[in-house]
Amino acid sequence: MELDLKKTISVLFSKIWLIIAVTMLSSVLFLISNLFFVTPMYTSQALLYISNMSERKSSIVTTGDVSVSRELVNTFVVILNSRTVLDKVAEQSGLDYTSTEIKGMISAEAVSSTEVFRISVTHDDPTEAQIIADTILKVAPSEIKRVMNAGAVSIIDYATLPLSPSSPNIPRNTVLGAMLGAMLTVFIILLTEGLDNRVKSEFVLSENFDLPIIGIVPSFKLAEKTVSGGKVKRRRRVG
Repeated sequence: MELDLKKTISVLFSKIWLIIAVTMLSSVLFLISNLFFVTPMYTSQALLYISNMSERKSSIVTTGDVSVSRELVNTFVVILNSRTVLDKVAEQSGLDYTSTEIKGMISAEAVSSTEVFRISVTHDDPTEAQIIADTILKVAPSEIKRVMNAGAVSIIDYATLPLSPSSPNIPRNTVLGAMLGAMLTVFIILLTEGLDNRVKSEFVLSENFDLPIIGIVPSFKLAEKTVSGGKVKRRRRVG
């Protein structure tokens, strides 16, 4: 049975308390799971500047230099994620991590398509995140120059100790949980109503079939009436 817009709104309005209850329950479950069952992660970041001016004596920067520097950023990101560089980072950090484990912690990307790229290290220990980021700053510039033999790498921002977790985003996840609960409840209600092909009243017949209604079969119930001095049961057949 198909649901038109008017009937859909009517069905959802009749189940509004169920939708509200499930929405609140879902948001609370997401909140509790994020607070107590998700490990907080901390991100330490550093900024590097890539320049194509290392071999030039002139201090004038042309648009061509800027364009080449931006292209070099993508190459430097690849070099940064190489096993050779990460092996040195793992060794010099003094922490018991392999290059593969460190690769899973770091990310590097250009900042808004500029010649600046950002290094981010995410870890459940903020101190270790900062140590790894600082080690990358020590290793990466010399390794990048060794491989490329061109350009210059300058540190803009050193890694700082993250004071608050970068994930999970509890407010956002709580809102997403509420939205997910509401949408799932609405979907189940509409699906159940759409698959329900029972005839509940003569109005359903008149709306869906172009046939006249010649009679209605009444329901049979036990009538019960309360009078003063006690309860008297009367049984009668309605119809």
